[in-house]
Amino acid sequence: MIAELRYYTITPGKAEDLFAQFREVSLPLFERHGISAHGPWLRTLQKGEQLVYIVEFEDEGDKERRWAAFRDDPDWVAVQQAGAGQPPLVAGIDTVALER
Repeated sequence: MIAELRYYTITPGKAEDLFAQFREVSLPLFERHGISAHGPWLRTLQKGEQLVYIVEFEDEGDKERRWAAFRDDPDWVAVQQAGAGQPPLVAGIDTVALER
């Protein structure tokens, strides 16, 4: 079992939009593609806010296959295209790999 602890630095003023997108779009797509997800949580820092969550996979190959399926999903592609030309919800992403 491997996991990723993911931190999405939120563009100022976009926390509500990002959390809504995560709950309404990302989590259902994770479920569709067999990605086990925990969260999201809000992390407040002096420099801003982050959306934090954890995803789990069987192994590295499983992780790569499931993320690829998620990224290529027509519903996710449509969300990305709809946001083109608008201020981004996420200002940066940090990922920490975790293993048991």
